[in-house]
Amino acid sequence: MVLTKETELMVLTRGTDVSDATKMYRTAGENMNMFGLEMQFTLTYPRDHIRYGENPHQAAAVYAGDSLVDFTVVRSAKGGMSVTNWMDASRGFRLLSYFAAPSVAVMKHVIPSGFATQHGDNTLDQIYVNARDADARSAFGSVVVLNRAVDKATAEALASTFVEVVVASEYETGVLDLLEKKKDLRVVKYDSFEDIPRFVEDNTRGLIEIHTLPTGQVITQQPYLTRIRGASDLITDPMILKNGQRYVVDRDPTATEMNDLLTAWYVNIGTRSNGIVLVKDGVTLAVGSGQQERVGAVEQAITKALQKACDRKRVELGESAGVLRTAGASWDEMRSFLGYNPLQNAVVSSDAFFPFPDSVALLGSEGVKAIVQPGGSVRDHEIIQEVNRRGMAMAYTLERCFGHF
Repeated sequence: MVLTKETELMVLTRGTDVSDATKMYRTAGENMNMFGLEMQFTLTYPRDHIRYGENPHQAAAVYAGDSLVDFTVVRSAKGGMSVTNWMDASRGFRLLSYFAAPSVAVMKHVIPSGFATQHGDNTLDQIYVNARDADARSAFGSVVVLNRAVDKATAEALASTFVEVVVASEYETGVLDLLEKKKDLRVVKYDSFEDIPRFVEDNTRGLIEIHTLPTGQVITQQPYLTRIRGASDLITDPMILKNGQRYVVDRDPTATEMNDLLTAWYVNIGTRSNGIVLVKDGVTLAVGSGQQERVGAVEQAITKALQKACDRKRVELGESAGVLRTAGASWDEMRSFLGYNPLQNAVVSSDAFFPFPDSVALLGSEGVKAIVQPGGSVRDHEIIQEVNRRGMAMAYTLERCFGHF
């Protein structure tokens, strides 16, 4: 770029200094003294029968404290809900609380196998199909959570595949009759998203998370609250000062990229670390979750995105989606089979910083155009350099969304 006085001024003024972002990982959080020497609370026995725990030989019960949301089992089947059903339902509900537009989360093993939000004017049944087919094989036996009333078209789409539980705010007239045809399908209704704390400074109403360790200790923590309410909360021009030199991201996200970045970030809140979420046009391409290293989560997500696209093409060709012909296939071989690159112009979220630029180089080489991540790596200047080499956009959240429980 030839620097005129105008562009020189633009280059010098661009950049939000995030050089101190690494300190958040070395500093005690706020309100660390909110927990006293003793903790007492009262729980009431559940209204709904729990079939069993995480496994059939584990007895289980769900107790209610000061419940923020009323979940009602409209239709019980298969002996009732299991603990895993309740976990999937509640985590999918929390994920959807971030979205005002019609959205659907297909939950499997406490993370979304697929998620879709409205893109353009597509209808709820189309949004469900997009979420389901983001990973059609994993969607088998899923818990589907919707943030709109289920209409007949959506009910028919739900009934066309094997779903364990449907969770929605309402069911239009005649919908329950359609769902009754699925023998083992359980149907749950919730009342409102309004009381769920999601964002920093939301009223948590004393809500805390309680987790029991295998060794008997109990961990408590505040619920996860994000500072990212919308696009204006993302830092799209992060700048690092390193050895007297400025490193700043050159390009802002486009409007489409920004919408997808927000979607990817909110979905990542509902995954397990290390979490990598690929999104394009409001639909997850893949969720890389539970990997021990960051670049491994990236590799997993890219592989899954290509495999799932191949699954969808085989369905279009009339072949069985259940046959994993992509096992052992290279990324180039899968792209050759597809005839296009499904990752082109996609965006990605990372639930924690990138420790090395290898993940960014890999994502950029595969067609990903924008990144959202917390920042705070000692190599953030190298990450920014790689982003600029690839012509990518990158936004910082200045918060991590690790999930271990």
